[in-house]
Amino acid sequence: MGISYLPVSDHRFKKSPFFECNNREDTLYGLYNNRLYPINSASDENSHYSHMRSKCCLYDVPETPLKIKGNESIKFLNKIFTRDISKIQIGKAGYAIACNHQGGIIMDGVLMRPNDEEFIYVQANGDFLNWAQAQIVDFDASIEDFDSWVLQVQGPTSLDVLEAISDISMDQFPYYAVCETYINGNSFYISRSGWTGERGFEIYSKNSDFDGVDLWNYILEKGKPAGLMPSDVSSMHIRRIEAGILDYGTDIDQSLNPYEIGLDRLVHIEKDDFIGRNALLETNNKTIRLKGLICEQVALTRGDRLIDNDEELGLVTAGAWSPFLEKGVGLIRLRISKPENYQIKVVTSSGTYDARVVDLPFYDKEKLLPK
Repeated sequence: MGISYLPVSDHRFKKSPFFECNNREDTLYGLYNNRLYPINSASDENSHYSHMRSKCCLYDVPETPLKIKGNESIKFLNKIFTRDISKIQIGKAGYAIACNHQGGIIMDGVLMRPNDEEFIYVQANGDFLNWAQAQIVDFDASIEDFDSWVLQVQGPTSLDVLEAISDISMDQFPYYAVCETYINGNSFYISRSGWTGERGFEIYSKNSDFDGVDLWNYILEKGKPAGLMPSDVSSMHIRRIEAGILDYGTDIDQSLNPYEIGLDRLVHIEKDDFIGRNALLETNNKTIRLKGLICEQVALTRGDRLIDNDEELGLVTAGAWSPFLEKGVGLIRLRISKPENYQIKVVTSSGTYDARVVDLPFYDKEKLLPK
């Protein structure tokens, strides 16, 4: 039987300016925020993972930055986010989550304040923009998708790359700092953040009017002394699970509130009214239901079932084999919270195995790894 291909109109999704840098016959693509991104173009994701852990890798990522401006931008952001946005200083960033009126999480992401005129919210996958635009009508503010594209450099030597491609000194650019700088003749936003739990930074374009292939090659060339190599999301995926970094739509959604995923520190009940405040104030659902799972025998995958005394306890939302821990690891969503080292069964495609519940992250719980 021959293979049929379903034609898809280009207007349904966007190719990044870096698309051709990863476009090979064996490249597997995903769709995130209507943007194509390379999931797996590496012959060996474990070797790329090891390289990212020892040196650094360059990633084309499909995050969608949104720009918020206006006289009442802080007032608006405090209405839609659970944390007090006024406490994010110029030149800094902070993790911010938005909830619906029932207290369920509708988006998470990093909110940057690069200057005194604008905020940049790097949203995860989802239709957050339309929801936010519906909330902004009573404020002297605006929010827009400004067609920004994102690269990440992640790994222990990543800041050597940052110094090589810009005028930023890594000694003066700590974790979660934000600034604007020129790279290869174009102005970009830079943040000291990432999706791996490793030292790293992110580059955000100010529009789509730049040569993505030229920028990609420039960064790789300047990053050679630091051991920089191109990679894809497959190696990031392993490391983000180990680090307990959550993915909206995969691990969390509107059925969970911030308390249930361990983000109570981002719920500032004491500030003025925000969407979801009353529900979060009144909820009794404050035990953590999103945890980690370790299986000594096999890699875990999304959809693996969790069994406790013959009863369904939950599911694996994301899983992998950890080369560092030499164990199967997974993020899990539980119906009922369980304590550290609680023993359960996990049902995988290859059989049923013993496993244990752990608190996240899987290691570096004291956050001693340099960022």
